[in-house]
Amino acid sequence: MRHKSFADADCPVACTLQLIGEWWSILILREAMLGQTRFDQFRKRLQISPTMLTRRLQALVEAGLLERHQYCAHPPRDEYLLTGKGRSLQPVLEALRRWGEVHLPCSEPEDQSAVRNNSGKRAQ
Repeated sequence: MRHKSFADADCPVACTLQLIGEWWSILILREAMLGQTRFDQFRKRLQISPTMLTRRLQALVEAGLLERHQYCAHPPRDEYLLTGKGRSLQPVLEALRRWGEVHLPCSEPEDQSAVRNNSGKRAQ
């Protein structure tokens, strides 16, 4: 099933959802905010298929939320770092976390419960 595109919508919420509304994108950004940078780290922590992870990382890079940097030439390996634009979503993810803590019965292990700011400290 193909989703409706909101790329040309006049609503900032719709446009933002067009960019980051797919759940894997949000979870990849959460992991990046928690310090994960490498494909294998994202894959292991999220239990996501390599094909889906590749697509989502590419979309996040194209959107300017992550930057790709090569850290190994042979074999070629990239890491994905948050841009300023990506880091600016930290309060949004923190608000989602807090809402979930109050309204949903799920709980996370302590090391994943907080979205951290770019200094590595728990966001308040």
